[in-house]
Amino acid sequence: MAAGTLYTYPENWRAFKAQIAAQYSGARLKLASSSPAFTFGQTNRTPAFLGNFPLGKVPAYQGDDGFCLFESNAIAHYLSNEALRGATPQAAAQVLQWVSFADSEIIPPASAWVFPTLGIMQFNKQVCSSAFSEELTLTFKSCNLITGMFQRLDKLRKNAFASVILFGTNNDSSISGIWVFRGQELAFTLSEDWQIDYESYDWRKLDPDSEECKTMVKEYFAWEGDFKHVGKPFNQGKIFK
Repeated sequence: MAAGTLYTYPENWRAFKAQIAAQYSGARLKLASSSPAFTFGQTNRTPAFLGNFPLGKVPAYQGDDGFCLFESNAIAHYLSNEALRGATPQAAAQVLQWVSFADSEIIPPASAWVFPTLGIMQFNKQVCSSAFSEELTLTFKSCNLITGMFQRLDKLRKNAFASVILFGTNNDSSISGIWVFRGQELAFTLSEDWQIDYESYDWRKLDPDSEECKTMVKEYFAWEGDFKHVGKPFNQGKIFK
């Protein structure tokens, strides 16, 4: 049975995965989340810590036998038992399926909108609307513009969430969307690779407390509504996460 120490900062929800797995499996898990055992921003920058965890990320697990792991899903998997991992190849694949689903479909929007209300994360007020400022033609070409932009922004996925919609029909269409970023400025200027598309859009920072913002977020995330500011019918949408 696994036994070791989990390094993290207090109330790190990603560390809860490992703690829950250990509770169910009976693995012996010590938590190092406060001084002197661990101080986030200090301990994880020391040569000793980086020697075991080169990225300095937490949660990080070190077994009593010296075995080291980072990434919360991997740690939770290691600390689990057969019932949690799946007793057959099929069951194990289903476990992986739902873990991946949660990471890709649930956590991004939850991080932006639900976690702040629970006090898990600070509310991020950097909500922006974007509108494509150039003339569009065939809708399939317009849709490809969205897809291409998302592909070029691949490394931004952990720090942004967006719902971008194509409105209208051939030769009478428009693209606009809602973006949520970490921080208070547009992230595109941080990398030349991210600047290819963003200048083709008009950007406007929204007030998250305003009724306009609440309505737009509801409509863009649900892909339904009046979209009064657009004046064209919904055609199709794409999610960046």
